[in-house]
Amino acid sequence: MLYLPTKIPGRNRYGRRFNAPTSRTLLASSLLLSISVSAQADDNREQLLKRIDGLEQRVMELETTTVLSDPETRVKQIEVFVDAEGTEHDTQVPGSKRRITYQRERVYRRQTINEKISEAMEDAANRNVQLGVDAAIIIQNAQQTRGNDKTADGNFYQLASTDLYFTAGLAQYTMFFADIVGLSGTPPDNEIDGLTLANGYAARLVQQNDLSLREAWLMTELWDQKVSLVIGRVDLTNYFDANAAANDETSQFLSDALVNNPALGLSENGAGMAVVYDPKKSFNFRMGYQQSTSTASNLSDSLFFLAEAGYQLNPFRMGEGNYRVWYREDNTGNAASAFGISIDQKLTAGITLFARYGSAENVTSSNRDKYYSTGLQFASGLGFNPEDTFGIGYAYANPATVEKEKLLEGYYNLAMTEKLRLTFNLTYLQERRVNSSTDAYVIPGMRLQASF
Repeated sequence: MLYLPTKIPGRNRYGRRFNAPTSRTLLASSLLLSISVSAQADDNREQLLKRIDGLEQRVMELETTTVLSDPETRVKQIEVFVDAEGTEHDTQVPGSKRRITYQRERVYRRQTINEKISEAMEDAANRNVQLGVDAAIIIQNAQQTRGNDKTADGNFYQLASTDLYFTAGLAQYTMFFADIVGLSGTPPDNEIDGLTLANGYAARLVQQNDLSLREAWLMTELWDQKVSLVIGRVDLTNYFDANAAANDETSQFLSDALVNNPALGLSENGAGMAVVYDPKKSFNFRMGYQQSTSTASNLSDSLFFLAEAGYQLNPFRMGEGNYRVWYREDNTGNAASAFGISIDQKLTAGITLFARYGSAENVTSSNRDKYYSTGLQFASGLGFNPEDTFGIGYAYANPATVEKEKLLEGYYNLAMTEKLRLTFNLTYLQERRVNSSTDAYVIPGMRLQASF
């Protein structure tokens, strides 16, 4: 058997000896190198195939979940340089002036199918007429504790109200709104004869089984939605003398003296306009006019002008607070001017303090009519249910005459379901009459309200 050594002696170019590899060694090295290269190529091929599979899957998902939208016209701002001859250049040239211009372009944008469906549904909802319903039944009882005239003592009263709201989107940032209200029943105010109403719903009651168009207006938003313009048959109490804790007879206090400031003097809705400047920051301003009687023979009759400035702040980091000051002029002859303030300030996350003050001219006296109210609202889980709210409020009417009124009301608004609420309220009302006699009443009540 012939033995072949793996290395044979030799010399390098410097004359030093070394062992030169034989052909067997070279063959083994080549074989190992080929195996290594082949294995690496197999790994690369496998990774490449996996990557191709992943790309194919992504392409398939894109083709099944995205669509090419219709071409859109977009306007973009560009910078050009105009020379003395009026020629536009992309870069600065001698004698040219920089100018900002706008360029339109037609582009396609890929959207997911979900985005396209959401946009279509939102567009359809904005263009369709939507209907909302707010219905309430109010039951009250009057127990007279003081006074000689017992007309209202022991009597029960019931008032039913239904509001049908219609909204329709006419264009971008433009909508139409109408409110048809039906009222039927007997409020206690017909027999108590107070300076203000013990049932705020009665402010809209003209006659029994009345069906009327309470509001119908067109609103558009301008200047990056900082300015809102409302024109039509309006209720200016929706825009002036607002208050987060005492401004809604359908969910908060039932007595009218705790819903709005009596110094406003508005008796009914009418043709008018409101302009609201609200940059969604701390300061806002609004002004408007409205007729306040259906017997007016022209636009100049019974015309109320109002202006209000509001400021929102967070004093001592207690919580959000709104501070409003308003001024009113009218030509009815009953009261030429009035002013007032409305404040709602969060003391904690669930407790809100509110206060109002109003002063109005009285044409029969050199003194002014004055109105005060204050109270607290409790919410944010402080009741039996997380959505319950309750509050207590006090109002004092001090007109220039000898008549006076004191009112104290407490209510608890129980959230029975998402769309159904039951409110219990208790009112103490004291009236000082023209003949200096005093009548006092305890008026318990209950309000069942459904909104959908």
